[in-house]
Amino acid sequence: MPQSPAFISRSVRLEGMIDVIFLLSLVGSWLGLLGRWHWVLDLFSHFRWQYLLVCILAVAWAFWRKRTLVKLAGLTTLMLNAWLIGQPNSGRVSTPVADFKLRVVSLNVLTSNDDHDAVIDFLNATHADVIFIMEVDDVWISALRPLLNTHPHQWQNVRQDNFGLAMYSRVPLQEITLLTDELKSSVPSLQVLIKHAGRGFRLLGTHPLPPISSLYATSRDQQLSAIHDWVSTIQEPMLVIGDLNASPWSHAMSSLTRSSGLHLAANAWQPTWRLNSPFAIPIDHALTTKSLLITERQIGPDVGSDHRAQIIDLVWAQ
Repeated sequence: MPQSPAFISRSVRLEGMIDVIFLLSLVGSWLGLLGRWHWVLDLFSHFRWQYLLVCILAVAWAFWRKRTLVKLAGLTTLMLNAWLIGQPNSGRVSTPVADFKLRVVSLNVLTSNDDHDAVIDFLNATHADVIFIMEVDDVWISALRPLLNTHPHQWQNVRQDNFGLAMYSRVPLQEITLLTDELKSSVPSLQVLIKHAGRGFRLLGTHPLPPISSLYATSRDQQLSAIHDWVSTIQEPMLVIGDLNASPWSHAMSSLTRSSGLHLAANAWQPTWRLNSPFAIPIDHALTTKSLLITERQIGPDVGSDHRAQIIDLVWAQ
């Protein structure tokens, strides 16, 4: 009998600790909404899938143990994350014209990745018309040379850091421009005019700095904001594609898509970075303006990089 109160006390303390752990774990979902105020807060915005799982666990615990506060907080936060994840899935609906279809692939190969054969085999298997590659150095340019057999139109901006770019295409690339100052960035973006089936559109391949410090986060935000402004000056339809280092729920991405006419692909919520880890997040994206429609977006297999490729089917919308 004397031991019974101590046992009950330990049980109560344990449940209280679990309550606190769940409540603290829900805070990140709400901090991510404050990304415009500080770059660290914006980092919390990327992990919506992880938050959703935590919410489900918290709600299950709360119903089992009848913990009212955890139940209310968990359900509210669960609805927030479910709504945010579902937002980018509201894709546009339109009727494509019959004679225009292109497959475009973008892939951050990771400069240090030495599995060159896996990358080449994958790219060949996609039957892509246009391929945009990021993080290419001298070694990667040499490794990608077999693509010239099927994609004779090519352009390269080789760098020894992680911001080299290359493009390989079956269709001619016109008016190729390297943009840096125009996008308020120290790293390049590639802009080309592509004409196919009597219609033309512009493709912007971009790879901003990752937001791993205040300086880098500011650079990324400025670049995405500059893309927003730049797109508004372009007369032709536009495809923006690449490793944007921003999730659909980040402040930087909302700034890019707000009133710019750019629309994310319908399944932009699918993780593309570190898929084999608990930190998997979607930071590789494809966005289009009016007259271009992404009918399908697939995520590629593991080819040795920390990123997965995007495979998009692009059509001209009536």
